[in-house]
Amino acid sequence: MSQTETSPIGHLIEQGIGENKMSKKKIIIISICVIVVLIILGVAIYFISKNIEASANENKLSKMYNKMMENKTYTISFKLDDNNQNTISRNGNMANIDTYSNGKHTTTIIRDGNTHLLLYDTKKFYTYQNNDIELEELPNSLNKILQSQEPTKGEEEVNGTMYKYEEYKGVNSFLMNADDETSEGNISTKFYFKGDNLKYIKTIMGDTSELLEINLSYGTDNKAFEIPTDFQEG
Repeated sequence: MSQTETSPIGHLIEQGIGENKMSKKKIIIISICVIVVLIILGVAIYFISKNIEASANENKLSKMYNKMMENKTYTISFKLDDNNQNTISRNGNMANIDTYSNGKHTTTIIRDGNTHLLLYDTKKFYTYQNNDIELEELPNSLNKILQSQEPTKGEEEVNGTMYKYEEYKGVNSFLMNADDETSEGNISTKFYFKGDNLKYIKTIMGDTSELLEINLSYGTDNKAFEIPTDFQEG
């Protein structure tokens, strides 16, 4: 056997060493892949948990307000009972505020910078030129509440269903049956949400409260901004 030739046993040894080197390389590559996957999973879990945390801390009333103001197109109704309720429809610089107060029905239509008050008991309407102050009454009220404080958050059952709520102290903006005694003192307002949808508003006045049922959508009927033909100008 020449010096350059390898014995069968030597050849097997060299083959075994080569296979061991290849096996070690595979192990290293697999280990690196596993580490990379674990890092990716860790980063993904971190961002998912952050999103969950951000969602939990999200101010739902603020999110609703921003959506309402995005296109300034919405219809929202507030109902205490059949005799006490109002619906606000808005599309840009036009609005319709339809109100039942102790059974008395009136409608305020705002368009072209003017306000028209419709009285259903007389079928007459009255026009107030260059007056559209009620157009921004609801947005201003919501914005004032949001700017005033951070709400207390929790969960509570209303009419047999659990809702998340945000409570604002010292707020009575949505109180329908207000008087001098109930509109002052220890008072707060809770906004109840199912997901991002506002369902109820409760004004709490000491040991008593007033609960409004809410229905909000982001659209309007343009006929709401027209004065009915059976009304006469007063």
